[in-house]
Amino acid sequence: MTDAGSRTVAITGASGFVGAALARHLASQGWRLRLLVRPGSQSRLPRIDVAHVVTGSLCDANALRQLLDGAQALVHCAGAVRGLTRADFDRVNVDGVQALLDATGPAQRVVHISSLAARHPGLSHYAASKLAGERRVTDQLPPQRWVVLRPPAIYGPGDRELRPLLDRMMRGLALLPGPPDARFSLLHVHDLARAVGCLLSGDAGWGQTHEPDDGHRPGYGWQDLLDAVARLRGAPVRAVRVPGPLLSALGACNELAARLAGRAPMLSRGKARELRWPDWLAGGNASLLGCGWRPEITLDQGLRDTLG
Repeated sequence: MTDAGSRTVAITGASGFVGAALARHLASQGWRLRLLVRPGSQSRLPRIDVAHVVTGSLCDANALRQLLDGAQALVHCAGAVRGLTRADFDRVNVDGVQALLDATGPAQRVVHISSLAARHPGLSHYAASKLAGERRVTDQLPPQRWVVLRPPAIYGPGDRELRPLLDRMMRGLALLPGPPDARFSLLHVHDLARAVGCLLSGDAGWGQTHEPDDGHRPGYGWQDLLDAVARLRGAPVRAVRVPGPLLSALGACNELAARLAGRAPMLSRGKARELRWPDWLAGGNASLLGCGWRPEITLDQGLRDTLG
């Protein structure tokens, strides 16, 4: 059992949406924090008095040693979500994981925040890199030192991925990129943060890969999300479906434009395949019951929290 009041946790990706929520929650539970932040991203870090900031990257061995110095656990949630080639994603999602593992001491535990996309590595370079990163963790650490979390679509205050879609819905129009029969799970970022805190506070759930969700079984369809937003705005939401071939064509065009501009695209052909995949249902929460975690935030509550 870990006593949070006397322990320190290292966090990567704390300037991002998920990492910031994790940092705030763990600080509220009495943890001292060591946060790795890339140069120029310090302004996006949450303001936490008990945090020591280390500036550097996942390829900076000295910064990683500083990050992990004195920490009993590492929560790794930094990751690459944009790229053109497999190498673009592997540089962070695989090689970065390896660099962290090389820097950890023999007693430090690792919470690896992955993605539900890792279940389907053939869909995209991103998905393949996330699975490869998981395997570095599970193959190299003993079971008592690792846990993998594969969250589904995460939303909440500060989200920048689902928020544009939800904002359009709040204005009365939904551009739906997935197939009509798609099913997906959701999880509020604060519930994800609580799950990490529960895992770090004890020994239950370690040596396992968990796929948590908000407890709504069997997940959601697009109409469920439309209905929830309609309840929040007090008026119906008109849905316009984006045909799969059009989405794929947009991904191909975006890749070409990104190559010409020398940048990493968000919408690629791989991302289009992810969006068109019909089953993004998480495995559920039974494997996390032993550590005392249950989701608390319903979809209606979460949307009010995010959009209200």
